[in-house]
Amino acid sequence: MFPVVDSVGRGPAVVPGGAGFVLQSGASGLLANPWFYAAFSALSLLAGSAVGIWVRPARRWQAALLAVGGGSLVVSLAFELFEPAFRNIGEYPASGFFLCGILVFGTLDVLIDRWADDDTEENGAGLWASVTTDGIPENAAMGSLLAGNVSGALALLFGLAVTNGSQSMMSGTNMSENHGERRVMAVWVATAAVVSGSVIAGYRLLPPLPNYWIAAVRAFAAGAILASLAGEIYPDAYEEAGPYITLATAVGFLGTFLL
Repeated sequence: MFPVVDSVGRGPAVVPGGAGFVLQSGASGLLANPWFYAAFSALSLLAGSAVGIWVRPARRWQAALLAVGGGSLVVSLAFELFEPAFRNIGEYPASGFFLCGILVFGTLDVLIDRWADDDTEENGAGLWASVTTDGIPENAAMGSLLAGNVSGALALLFGLAVTNGSQSMMSGTNMSENHGERRVMAVWVATAAVVSGSVIAGYRLLPPLPNYWIAAVRAFAAGAILASLAGEIYPDAYEEAGPYITLATAVGFLGTFLL
């Protein structure tokens, strides 16, 4: 076992090595098991892509769901990732790592957009690339939250599941119009494996680090999420659903805040 300080400074949490359970504030069992979070993250991508490929809901409903997830992520990046980092390592270091996340993933989104020419963007490959790259730090940060703030990890899981599920749905719909359905599904199976693996990596590798670097990773992940919201999620949602995404965003924000 190794002690870690939880993300809100409430003291040590006990992480049994290899058991996959966190005992903190009475939280244990399924909701503290990193494999549950990994499986749920993967399932959201697989379910979303399958619905997009074979059901193909109206694009405005897909966009509304995307905005719900975006509103949810605003709460999680502020209160579960950046605020604890801000308190633990100070305003300037936390802000610096936050801006690094913005710059790295904002630049990455720009490069993906340049790579994704009009045809590539239309067939969903650009959105798939964005989901894959952004999903790694987001899910690693969620895994790290299980070492001390299970309720925060649950709120972040909700936001990521809704957002990634709707992104994979939109991408699956577009990709399946230009590629074979089984081939597109296989691509999303591989992406789900990478994203779920990031949860386990975050849970296993981040808690043993000094508290400073745990906070740094979370602040960086908060910046990455905000870059994704500004550069990919809301532009895509507004393009398909227009001003209706305002209400959808409010639903996601309020639901996650209450959770």
